[in-house]
Formats: sequence, C-alpha cells, structure tokens
Amino acid sequence: MNETNGKFYTGDLTNSTIENANLNETIIRYANMQNAQLIHVDLRGTTVRASNLSAMNVEGNAWWDMRMNKCDVYGMKFDAGTLEDATVSNSHLVNVTFENCMIDGLMINGVSIKELIENHPDYRCNEETVPQKTVYNEAGARV
Repeated sequence: MNETNGKFYTGDLTNSTIENANLNETIIRYANMQNAQLIHVDLRGTTVRASNLSAMNVEGNAWWDMRMNKCDVYGMKFDAGTLEDATVSNSHLVNVTFENCMIDGLMINGVSIKELIENHPDYRCNEETVPQKTVYNEAGARV
C-alpha cells in the first residue's frame, strides 16, 4: 500500500508483518495487539492513552524524558535498568521493593534515603561491616 492519509476500518491483520512503514501521526484505536511485537520502533512523542499494558514485556529500550501520568503499574518488575534523574510524584508506592540498588541521591519527601538507612540503629549496630565511604566500581558493585 503506497497511500497517505488512508483510512482502514475493521480489518484483520492477524499474523501480519509491517516493516519499513512510515506511521508518523497515525492513530490506532480499539486495536487488539495481544502478543504483538514492536521491534526497533521510534516512539518519540507518542502517546499511549487508556490502554491495557498488563503483562507487557519492555526490554532494552530508552525511556529518556518519558512521562507517565495517572498510570497504574501494579506488579511491575524493573530489573537491571537505570532510573536516574527521575521524578515520581503524587503516586502510591505501596509494597514497592528495592533490592541491590544504588540509592545515591534517592530522596523521598526531601529525606535522603541513603542517609536515613546509614543512620538507622539496626544498620549501625555492626560498625565494622558498614563502609564509612561507599565506593562502587564501573559495574555498580560495591568495592
């Protein structure tokens, strides 16, 4: 199809492949895209609104300057990524777990979480195991 500004209604594109397509400013509404794959797609400036993204896998992507507004991300798994210079505001952070993460500069309501943890009595009880100045190698592991 070599047409611009075309309209396509009620079609079945099950098991189709769309390659090297210019979908700039395209609107996709009420589409069933279960188990679809988006590979090497430029989504800069794209808006995803009122969509079910549950059980979606997002792998190896750049989300620079991404904005999430009024989104529910129950059960989200964020692994081996970088969440740097990010802001989370007006959100419910219930049952959120951070494991094996660098937390330098992590602030919650103006409180430095790293300082809070380092000054907690349970953390300080074994002074020789607590590094006085935490240093990380290039891989992000504590040295």
